[in-house]
Amino acid sequence: KLSELFFPYYRTKDFGAFQRAFRCLATDVISGEPVVLRNGDIVAAIRASMAIPSFFTPVVYEGRRLVDGGIVRNFPVSEVKAMGAAVVIGSNVSAGPYTDATLRSPIDVLLQISSFQDNADFKNQRRLCDVFVHYPLGTYSSGSFSAAAPITALGLQRGRALFPRLRALKDSLDAIYGPAPVLPRAPRVDSVFVTDVRVQGVEPAGASALLEQMRFRAGRYYTAPQLSAAIRRAFGTRYFHKITYVLEPLTDSRARVVFEAERSERARVGVGLHYNSLTGIGLIGSVAAQDVLLPHSTTQVAVNIGENVRMRLRHVQYLTPRQNVVARLLVQGERVGITTYGPTYEKAGLYTQGYATANAQALRLIGRNRGAGLGTRYEFQRFRPEIPAQQQLEGYFQQWNSYAFFEENTLNAVVYPSRGRRLAAELGYVYGQRPDFEVLNNGTVVGSEASPGFSAAPYGHSRLNAEQYLPLTRRATLLLQLQAGINWNYRQPIANDFAVGGLSPVVRNQLTFAGLPEASIYNGSAVVALIGYQHALSPKLYLIAKANSLYYGFVGSNTKLQPSQFVHGGSLTLGINSILGPIDVSLMYSDASKRVLPYFNIGIPFGYR
Repeated sequence: KLSELFFPYYRTKDFGAFQRAFRCLATDVISGEPVVLRNGDIVAAIRASMAIPSFFTPVVYEGRRLVDGGIVRNFPVSEVKAMGAAVVIGSNVSAGPYTDATLRSPIDVLLQISSFQDNADFKNQRRLCDVFVHYPLGTYSSGSFSAAAPITALGLQRGRALFPRLRALKDSLDAIYGPAPVLPRAPRVDSVFVTDVRVQGVEPAGASALLEQMRFRAGRYYTAPQLSAAIRRAFGTRYFHKITYVLEPLTDSRARVVFEAERSERARVGVGLHYNSLTGIGLIGSVAAQDVLLPHSTTQVAVNIGENVRMRLRHVQYLTPRQNVVARLLVQGERVGITTYGPTYEKAGLYTQGYATANAQALRLIGRNRGAGLGTRYEFQRFRPEIPAQQQLEGYFQQWNSYAFFEENTLNAVVYPSRGRRLAAELGYVYGQRPDFEVLNNGTVVGSEASPGFSAAPYGHSRLNAEQYLPLTRRATLLLQLQAGINWNYRQPIANDFAVGGLSPVVRNQLTFAGLPEASIYNGSAVVALIGYQHALSPKLYLIAKANSLYYGFVGSNTKLQPSQFVHGGSLTLGINSILGPIDVSLMYSDASKRVLPYFNIGIPFGYR
């Protein structure tokens, strides 16, 4: 963003040549000395002067490794005096030293000790100010990003209170020196013609990959947003964790662009926790590595250890230099205990569903946020009743599913998004089925794969999940969702039915529905339409209300065990955006169960989002 803001000034390398002379202060990491930055690239200089240690990496600037200048001098009035300022107006937004009331932990003590020198220097620098403005920030700190509005309001309030004094100062100076001339607006530079490009910080192969991922070519005009979009494309591959650029002017309208890049770590380890009302608690661990099996690839192994064990292997392989054609391979296995429900939606039984799949896809990316492709999936299911109930399967089922799919994701956040769209559509053909099962009713065998009305003939299969988040105000968001699962010419109820219920996607073939627990309804065709409202009570706390309607059993070519029906329901959720992921506590109700039911979810579900 800094590069976009300062794009019009890329030719200015002497900071004193700006309409208002500029300096910034950094600290040399090696010597600990303050460094006054007077010339060079303005973006790199500002980035170095604000590189807070442990939060940002040091910036290499003209051969020196620099970090935030506030470490040695957080209030550089003497440097302003050295620039020739006769009158200095100083403004301080730091919280100041700790007091008896705020010194609460060993970390606070260490921070207080480390700032002794800075506190003493601040007092000396403050005395050099002709006008000093202090802001009573109270509990706000440098990490209070979510409190921008009240902090800005406080600044405006202090500015209005100080305005008469500043006006009097200006009038007195005008009386001596005459009115200050109005500076003309600096000319805007909308684009630059790039005649040459250079990449630093990575090996030649990495440099070529970076330029290809950015789709960057010399000999073209580029605007600041176009350069930023190119960098975001490269970031999206996760091959680089840092990419910056500097424009070096060659003539009035031509420039060389120099990219500074750093490769991401080739291996990453992740640990997470997930709890759900259906699947129970699980510890999730994952290892992801780049270019292990083949160049231009990412391989991940993940496991969920808990009440319901799940394992996953995922491999993503880029097939073209522009990385817009992708091959994806997913192998996943799981064992989940699923509660079954009676006609009045009371708990009736329990069975264990084992599931394994091998899924291969070829995907063509369309821009940064969407793609379309073809895939084939092998699936194996095993059903074993634990507590007998009506309509249970015992045995196994194997099949193949070839399909076309489309994906889109423009959400602005992984959890509790406030704008954007997520879309997943699949249209396929299920074939090559090999069933071997029995149908049980309260433990009694009432049918099998050879029974009349059951068939292993191929059938059509489709899935849709479309979510839209529309911001109403800064805190309020309208939620719209449409889900559909439709099989046709389908003669094998239960085994490949869609499981309706729950607020989080945690099982195969699930359509979420606010008002019913997971897998309350099994059917070969179902549509769920939802409208909701999300309100941010604070930056981390959300209140979410949902209302939805379900219509199922409407495809006439399928074997039906129950008639078509409408169900309506809703939920109210209190959500916390925590370090563990979302923590959701919900109450839900439907006109089918006619009961208020609790629902809990902690973390992001494993493998179904």
